[in-house]
This record gives sequence, structure tokens and C-alpha cells, in this order.
Amino acid sequence: MGIFDGLLHPRGITVIGASNDLTRPGGRLVEILRDWGYGGRVYPVNPKYKDVASLPCLASPRDIDGPCDLAMIALRAENAAAAVRECGAAGIRFAVIYGGGFREMGDDGRAHEAALIEAAHAAGVRLIGPNCLGVLNVPDHVYCGMGPMLREPRLAAGHVSLVSQSGGFGYSLAMRCSEAGHGLRYVVTSGNESDISTPELIDYFLDDPQTKIVVSYIEGLSDGRALMTAGHKAARLGKPLLVWKAGRREQGARAVASHTASMTGRYDLYQAALKQAGIIEVDSIDEVVELVRVFASGKPARGPRIGLTGGSGGAAIVFADACDEYGLQIPKLSSTTIAELRAHVAGVSARGNPVDYTGGWLDDPNVDKFRNVVRLLLADENVDQLCIMFSTAQGKPALNGAQVLAAAATTTPKPIMVFSSAPSASIGEVLRIFAAARIPVMTTPQGLARAAAVSFAFASARARLAAAPASQQGKPQSPGVNRRVLNEHDSKALLARNGIAVTRDRVLTPGAALPDDLAFPLVAKVLARNLPHKSDAGGVMLNLRNQNELKAAIESIFVRVKQAAPQIAIEGVLACEMIDDALEVIVGVVNDAVFGPVVALGLGGTLAEIINDRVYRVAPFDAVTARDMIAGLRGHALFGGVRGQSARDVAALAETVARVSELAWQLRESLVELDINPLFVRAAGAGVVAGDALAVLANGS
Repeated sequence: MGIFDGLLHPRGITVIGASNDLTRPGGRLVEILRDWGYGGRVYPVNPKYKDVASLPCLASPRDIDGPCDLAMIALRAENAAAAVRECGAAGIRFAVIYGGGFREMGDDGRAHEAALIEAAHAAGVRLIGPNCLGVLNVPDHVYCGMGPMLREPRLAAGHVSLVSQSGGFGYSLAMRCSEAGHGLRYVVTSGNESDISTPELIDYFLDDPQTKIVVSYIEGLSDGRALMTAGHKAARLGKPLLVWKAGRREQGARAVASHTASMTGRYDLYQAALKQAGIIEVDSIDEVVELVRVFASGKPARGPRIGLTGGSGGAAIVFADACDEYGLQIPKLSSTTIAELRAHVAGVSARGNPVDYTGGWLDDPNVDKFRNVVRLLLADENVDQLCIMFSTAQGKPALNGAQVLAAAATTTPKPIMVFSSAPSASIGEVLRIFAAARIPVMTTPQGLARAAAVSFAFASARARLAAAPASQQGKPQSPGVNRRVLNEHDSKALLARNGIAVTRDRVLTPGAALPDDLAFPLVAKVLARNLPHKSDAGGVMLNLRNQNELKAAIESIFVRVKQAAPQIAIEGVLACEMIDDALEVIVGVVNDAVFGPVVALGLGGTLAEIINDRVYRVAPFDAVTARDMIAGLRGHALFGGVRGQSARDVAALAETVARVSELAWQLRESLVELDINPLFVRAAGAGVVAGDALAVLANGS
């Protein structure tokens, strides 16, 4: 039994706020449940009527005389809480709250929503909504929806389950999938998510044997880690999870606030978290439909190497350009394959790939040649996926090609995908053959490349997550608002206690005797808790070569900082070893409201803020993930050594970033912020060392 069986497989359904006007929502709901094949009992509730849609109408949910798991509440916001309490008293454990007028409408709405939540908790009732269009279980004819969800044509039943925080747009996704031949299992529009959340529903969908693919449209979440946990589960089960994150930019975020009042969160962190969790990000309806089509084929890509053939050189070039963008390869074929190809196709290049045809390549006289090319490309050890440029092929030639590919698909574990720009009305039979053979057809070469890349990315994520340590579940409690800032010396001590190398430092004061064991050259820096940009206040002096220069620097720093920032309490001067043989990076931690501790890695130096080359991952993670972060920087080539410089110690950097992530997780309820800038990355084998650090902790920690 699943946690939401009563919601999506209800034995009985009550409509609270039923109407004998069947054009109104409360009447239409009853009529649809009665007429569209729902197998359980339907209980209209409204004390004003004796019957609705020829069914007895009850005065209260307490009058229900049979099993009833789900209430559909079509009432004004101020009346919803009382209805939920009655449901709890009647033993009904799930309710869908359709109407708006809750937190998305301001203070009064927030009060109504708070009362609703309190009533649900007290009554033991789980809620969908409010401010939603309802839920569907398409194969079992559970049509508990509003508006467009109760219109013809009905959705086709199938293996795609969908949860959307937007009702209308979510149903648009469902209709497009259905229209494209990919039927729906469950459709849930979750609205404000006062109780049941998107990650909870995804988790339930993944446990459902009949759900093969999950699609979700989200505007904001309160617990991003729960979504990541669902992503890990989806990857382990081999059920692709496609997520559309809306509210990415300023205007989109404002629209979300007026729509469901969801907390949109920082999109760059969402983007990193989705990738980290093996979740496939989408951003168009066409992309959703095409990727559902790809994953419905049931053949995951084993690698990024594409065997390419077709009759349009231009389409192949456009496809090849997209391969560079998406990280795919068009490899050289084996010499044996090339030799055999030349027996079937004139002009095969030394690489053999792509195999370009001239006109008439799918005509009857050439079908055997095409069949042999397909066979050879699929058999080549350097090919992981086969992509064919059908382009404008129609009529008998297109039919010939489809039959060849359909036959080949039955004999190979490698994915076969097709680009066709021919009108669907003119190649209906061809598309039916492809659909029966589970061969995805894309309408652009770029879309085909994207599909091949995503198929491989999901297979790679499955392998990566299978080998990764168990994910840390549950967003931690955020640190309190009262904070204390550690100075550089104490911040570095925190790092050192957690296995992170820091520079050799000494705290000094004006007039005090200098230690005899100082190793020059040195850097002198003001030690102060609330002065993050020391150099701007004259608080940093470099390349001090002896004790006299150091003494003068200490005096000078005190004078200059007091002049520039008289409100700052100076605690001393930090004498640090000077490192000038390293590449500078920045490693930071932010305690995000949605994801908890998140680690940022970026290139450092004087132009760091201008270049803004940063990547993020949700803590904690291992060194493998940290290496992926390094590779994700636009300037990652710098770590390999440029212009005569040595290659950098990437292994030590990855290990250090992973340790920072573990530190962030261990201190998740006290660490507000951590900034290591710069972290010096020395030559390969020489390690890394933190040159400066700033930690902010919650008071009392």
C-alpha cells in the first residue's frame, strides 16, 4: 500500500459544495465522476439540495454511509477549514482544495491558509492545494479535476505521471504528451502545496510499477533536498525524472509570487542541484514531449559516440555543430567497418562517419545498401547510438527506411533515433512504424542531438549515483538570525581543525617583539572581524622581506585602517606566508533557504567578480563530484597549465572542496557563511592552501 493510495485510488469520493447546476464546478465534478467510468461511489454534499446529477445529496460528510477516501472541496477560502474538520470526523483522509483566495492573495489569504493547515493537522487530513485544479488517475477514471481537466478530449492512459504546481500549464503538458501518443498515469496539480509537496508525490509515482517516466513543473519548493532525494531514487530505478523549473529570472520570479506565492529560490542553485541529483532539466513543452518519446524507447545510451547517416549533408552539419554543444562525439569508425561500407556506398571518407548518401538513397534499388549501412554502423565498436537524417523523405522511400530501421531495432541494444522534417500528415504510416518500434523521431537536428545527449547523461547519472554515498536527506534547520563573524585567524583555525590546509600565520601587534622564526617573504594583513575587504581599507601589504619591513608594515596598517574605517575594532596584524606560485580559486559556502548548505567553486584573482566563473553543488559530496565542479568551470583549462605554467594539483583541490562540503554539512545548523578566498592551488603534487578565510556562525555555536 502506498501513502497516497487513498488520494489516487479512492474507494469513494465526496464533492463538498456540490451544485445541482451541472455547469458549475460543484455540479460538473459530480457529473463527470458519475459518467466517465469511475468505479467507486460518489457522495455529493450540500445541505441546500436533495440530489445532484441524480445522486442523493447529503447535508454533511458525516452522513456518508460507505467507504470514502477523498473529498473534493469546492468552497470559498474562508469555509475550507471547517469542511476539512468535518472530513476528518467522517474518516476521510484526503482532500483537494480547489479555490484560490489563500496566501497568494495577501494577509487575509495567509490567515485562511493558516487556518486550513491547522484544521488539516488536527483532523488527520492530507491536502492537495489550495489554489489548484485537482488530481487525475487516468486509467482508473478518477477525474477529480476542474476546468480544462474535465473537457474532451480525455487524456490517453499510459505510463507518464505528472505533478505541476500550475494547474492550467501542467494540464497543457499532459495534453501534449497524450496527443503525441504518450499516455498519462497520474496528473496532480499541487497549487500552493500547503501540505502535500511535489517531492512527496514524485516519490509515490516512482514506487508505482505502472509509472515509467515522471514529469514535474515547479515554481518553488521549501525543501530542495527532498527533490534531490527523489532524483536519486529515480536514477536508481531507471525512471527518468524531467523537471521544469520556472521563475528563473527576475520577471518570472515576480510572476510566481503572484501565482502560487511559491518561494522560487536561486535558479543557479536549482540548476546545480538538478544536475547533481540526476534530474533532467527541461524548459519547453516540445522538449518535454521529445524527451518522453526518447525515454519511452526503453534503450538507454551506453555512450556519447554517434553513428551518423542520411541524405542531407546540411542536416548532418547542423547536427554535428549541436554535438559539440552537447558533448557528443562523431567518432572515426574501425578500419574493417570503413572497408565494408565502401562496398555499399561510394565516396565513404577515411573516417567513415558520417555516411553521406546522394539522391534516391531510400529508393527501392538502394534499400539493401541502406540496410547494410545501418547494420555496419550498429555493429561498430566505436558507435554507441545511431542517428539518421531522414530530413524531408516521404512516400515509399521514407516507408522503406522506416521498415529497415524497425527491423534493426529488434536486434540491437543501441538506441536508434531519427530526424524528420516531413509533415506528419504525409508520413503517418512511417511514424506509426517508428512508434511501434520505439524509435524516437525529432523535428530538428538540434533536437536530435539534445535527445542523444540527454539519453547518455541519464545513463551516466545512474552509474554515478549508484557508486555515490547515500544522499543526506532533509533540509536542515536554518541558523538563527543572530550571527557572529570570525576573524581570519579563527576562521582558518576552523578550517585546519577539519583537515583543510591553511597558510602558516602569526598574530602580531604594534611595538611587540617579533618572533625570530619568521620565514620571509611575508604578507601582513589587518586582523578584524567586520572588515571583509581588507585591501580596500589599506589593510594588506605584500612581499615583506625582513623584520624591519614587517615592523613598518604593522604600524602603517594600523594607521591606514583606523583612518579608512574608524568604526572597526582592530585585533592585530596577521603575518602570513606569501604564496606566489599558485592559481587562485574561491571556495564558498552559503546556507540556502531551499537547499541548506551549498558549496561554490570559482576562479579567483582580481577579476573574479567580473568573470563570475562559478559552479555550485549541494553539500555534502565526495571528491568525484568536486572534480565534476572543477571540470564545469569555463576556465577549467587553466588547471592543465597554460603559457609555460605547471599543471595544477587538481586532485588536492577536489579533496579540499569535498572536505569543505563535509564541514558545511557537519555545521549545517550553525554555519551561516564561509568564504575561502583565495585558495591557492599549487603545482601538481604540491597541494592547496587557504590564503584567507571568513566564517560567519550563528550566535551560541
